[in-house]
Amino acid sequence: MFRTCWMLVFLCTASIVAAQATPEHEKMKADAEAAYQQADFAKCKELTSMVLAQNPKDHAAMYFRASSRVELGASKRDIQELREGIQDARESLKLGGSTEINYYLPYLYGMVALANLEQKKEHATVAIDVSKGVLDRKTLKPEQRANILYQRAAAYIFLKDMGLSIADFQEAIKSDPSHLGSHVGLADAYVMAGQPDKAIAAFTAAVETFPNNHLVYNNRGLFLQQQGKSVEALSDFNKAIELDKNFAVAYTNRGYTLQGVGKLAEAEQDFTKSLEIDPQNPLFTTLRGTCRLSQGNVTGAVTDYSNAASLNPKNPVAQADLGFGKFFSRDFAGAYEAFSAAGQIDANNMRYLNPWKLWSLVMDGKADAITDITAISANRPEKDRDWIDQLVLFLSGKLSEQDLVAFVAKTPDEKMKKLQLCEAYFFIAERRNQGNDKTNADAFYKQVLQTKASQLSAYRGAQYALKSFEK
Repeated sequence: MFRTCWMLVFLCTASIVAAQATPEHEKMKADAEAAYQQADFAKCKELTSMVLAQNPKDHAAMYFRASSRVELGASKRDIQELREGIQDARESLKLGGSTEINYYLPYLYGMVALANLEQKKEHATVAIDVSKGVLDRKTLKPEQRANILYQRAAAYIFLKDMGLSIADFQEAIKSDPSHLGSHVGLADAYVMAGQPDKAIAAFTAAVETFPNNHLVYNNRGLFLQQQGKSVEALSDFNKAIELDKNFAVAYTNRGYTLQGVGKLAEAEQDFTKSLEIDPQNPLFTTLRGTCRLSQGNVTGAVTDYSNAASLNPKNPVAQADLGFGKFFSRDFAGAYEAFSAAGQIDANNMRYLNPWKLWSLVMDGKADAITDITAISANRPEKDRDWIDQLVLFLSGKLSEQDLVAFVAKTPDEKMKKLQLCEAYFFIAERRNQGNDKTNADAFYKQVLQTKASQLSAYRGAQYALKSFEK
């Protein structure tokens, strides 16, 4: 679920002194630095902007504002904010001089973040070129060298050059053995490079180097969870929480792991705890909603999904989750509205919702309104019709049960075949149920559950139809 590491822009401000500083400005900059360290980037930006309004040549304030803007832009995927942060970073270097090595950090981090947002290699290449120039200096302190290497390693990750990324992380650790970000980055790089044995060794080295740091336990726990080692993962999440009882990410990761081993009530408690710490996190809310849905608490799930969609209105997945929650609560009009909203945000990736949109209209007594959805699939050449088209045509009465199952039988991938059977059986059951053939409908719902494809909404729908929930 969530891996965390040290703040990407490493602040080291002891040597930063701006010209013409006043006691009031110094106090504001100190408060801005404190806000940044607490990840209150908006407050840091506000305070430094106030200083710069009166003294636009205060390079330290410019550096802090650059750092906060870059963090805000990266976390919110706001390209304009990110570009303004990069511009501030350039200005801080111009005002403070290139000897202020730390001023390069928000610039380098910003360029790599921009590369990720815009998917442009040239931004990462610029970061690498600038980093090389800085690293060629003979006067760099060990921590400064490690910080620059860390940022360059991130650029190499974007370019998918894992060998150079790993080498930079290793060099950063050699330069400064206490460089937390590089320890975590090295482990992550090994994961991305498909070297799990080296990854676990790097995660463990981070734990041994920082035995009282909650982040390293959380990150190793996440890796172990992804490797199917739930018991070991839970032990690490427990340790992370022991070290920091307000670490919402660790509660969420522990909850997700507990849910994966069927301990849903305990998982819900962890998701609730993470929300008490961070109530505005839409993903935490979504995870609790899904956990509640798995236990048959559809009312609680819809409440959570509604909150998540409100917190993140431009996220199509949040709208889709809300749609499924409303579908299972038999609010078919609400389900259609949410599914449609998801499609409006991202028509291409949310196309898989078309069968659910169509069936929501049918169940809401608006079968005459399905024409537009059906036409999209019906007008596609038969050789180009995919699984979504098959479901749409089946639900609109243009394809038989036998034809639907026959399409699945031709699927060469066994994992995909299982998923398609799950959905086929569910929608066959739905149509039979609508036709008052409840006995045979229930038989098909039971076949859905036998597929064990619990990650699918069709599986969840069969649970609700049979009132058979995990506890």
